[in-house]
Amino acid sequence: MNRIMCVALCAFFLGFSLSYAQSVETHTQKGVDLTEYKTFTVTKGEFMTPADEKNTSEDALFATIKKSIIKELEMRGYTYVDDSAQMVVSYVAGGYNFTDGGSNGPLGQRPADNPVDMDQSRTWSRETREGMMMIEIDDARSKKELWKANATLVLNGADLHRALDASVYKAFKKFPKRNKKKKS
Repeated sequence: MNRIMCVALCAFFLGFSLSYAQSVETHTQKGVDLTEYKTFTVTKGEFMTPADEKNTSEDALFATIKKSIIKELEMRGYTYVDDSAQMVVSYVAGGYNFTDGGSNGPLGQRPADNPVDMDQSRTWSRETREGMMMIEIDDARSKKELWKANATLVLNGADLHRALDASVYKAFKKFPKRNKKKKS
């Protein structure tokens, strides 16, 4: 009985964690000191989801991502401006259906009911809704990339806007805070 309960709990928590799983990678270009910049703006990016799979508008997506980016950067001492900013933040985001499958091999981890089933393999498949987002910060003058973040997330049953907000938060977690005063 304990073994069955353990397997059931593991399956439950694995399923729960997959519904909110996120991975985020960030990269700052070598030789770049982001704390030297003061102002930023956010431009409307690309929404790369097939038209028949979109469950939100591009404007709503932009509003969510923009609000999250502004909040995260302002918390770190940077100032949002509409024009003549030193940094330009852009993004690419999208969602897609992902099908995963496999084979459990002969007998499929269960006993055969009759001799015909002895060499039959059991296969499985699972369809999930996944998303991706890339955030890029460029120098407004030189157009050179300064920093970027790539996030992937599983969207099964998750609220899209909360998932995007969480991804932006996670992406900017290690973003440097701007120095208030420089030491002489």
